[in-house]
Amino acid sequence: MEPHRIVVIGGGLAGWGVAQRLRSYARHGDASLTLVEERPCHEFPPLYYEVATGVRNGSVEEAADLAGGVCVDFRRLAHRTRQTGITVVRDRAAGVDRASRTVALRGGKIIPYDALVLALGSETAYYGIRGLRDHAVPLKSAGDALRIRKRICDLVERASRGSIERFHVVVGGGGATGVEFAAELATTCRSLVRRGLLRHDDIEIALVEGMSRLLVAFPEDASRMALQRLHRLGVRVLLDAFIKDASMDQVTVVPRPLREGEMRARLLCGFEGETCTLPADLTVWTGGIAPPPLARDAGFSVDRGGRVVVDRTGLVEGERCVFALGDCAAFPDRKGNPLPPLASHAVRQAPVVAENVMAALEGANRRDYRARTMPAILPIGGKCVLLAYRNRVTIGMHVWCFRSLVDLQYFTTAFGWMTGTAIWLRGLRAYMQND
Repeated sequence: MEPHRIVVIGGGLAGWGVAQRLRSYARHGDASLTLVEERPCHEFPPLYYEVATGVRNGSVEEAADLAGGVCVDFRRLAHRTRQTGITVVRDRAAGVDRASRTVALRGGKIIPYDALVLALGSETAYYGIRGLRDHAVPLKSAGDALRIRKRICDLVERASRGSIERFHVVVGGGGATGVEFAAELATTCRSLVRRGLLRHDDIEIALVEGMSRLLVAFPEDASRMALQRLHRLGVRVLLDAFIKDASMDQVTVVPRPLREGEMRARLLCGFEGETCTLPADLTVWTGGIAPPPLARDAGFSVDRGGRVVVDRTGLVEGERCVFALGDCAAFPDRKGNPLPPLASHAVRQAPVVAENVMAALEGANRRDYRARTMPAILPIGGKCVLLAYRNRVTIGMHVWCFRSLVDLQYFTTAFGWMTGTAIWLRGLRAYMQND
């Protein structure tokens, strides 16, 4: 019997996780597995903020060490993919033909499939804000993180030489990514001050969030602790405020629209008047994500936000052997509500979807993904890390140790004990020097 042809689009946390779980079938000849990924590396998004703020000396070697903790070149994994029958195709999926069951790549190649897995991840959403796409840098890839780092290194160098009086960084979005980036940047700059490379007033960091508190997905105690931490680090936080437009050297902020019966004085934006102009030598946008258009353009069922509609097994609505997971999929919880697009869900959905792919191909029963309540972990500068679990919040270096072990577990599971540990240690050494 011919092996089942399985195509996985996306080599991130979700896609690589599915491929690794299917490798035993490929190794034994039961499946032919193709992984389509445009980027040369598998990347680990939870540590992008460390790469972006690693400005200890600004060298190329330091950049390589920082990126080495979040990027694993697929060529380095060649022995692992060859041994397990995984074919990695470096290209971008341009379209899916559901009738002929083929994937068209940008380079012109056509790949047929018996089962398809959509692990497309997400893209940065700019919401039509004027100038934001042109003048802000997102934090959605290792490349973005290195761009931010290079810009910060340039600003630090100019400030230390006295070429500029001070520099300003504006962070758009008070979710997990924005908070951890702002806190880590402030901590790094404190370290530079201690080393005599900067003065306390050489940098100003502002964070803009449209809601009335930071980290709306976290318990309120976690939001309060994060806000207090940012204030102690000298970060200006503007709540209840939206970015209206962005230019090369400034950002215009406005109060969020008032709700019925609400008074302007109750808003926490921290400025009077209709607008506030923030100087911005660097604007980092972490305020929104959206699914890539590939699934929608191919005619798969998507919700209003563009996420692929799937059942609790990951099967795409109306399809027999097409699955989706991770940020691009609206995975329902037990009440039928879509789960938030979190890295932790993507990692835990992968083994379930991989099992269900083979079950669908072989006519067996599929199993549901059961979302468990897991601790939410958020670094807020240096080794100060916050953990929230079932409305209980704790903070401290012990949580940093726990977080590091969680990262180690991911790397060793994804790449094997030796390779995974080497990647983790390389990143750990580099990131500890950020503080």
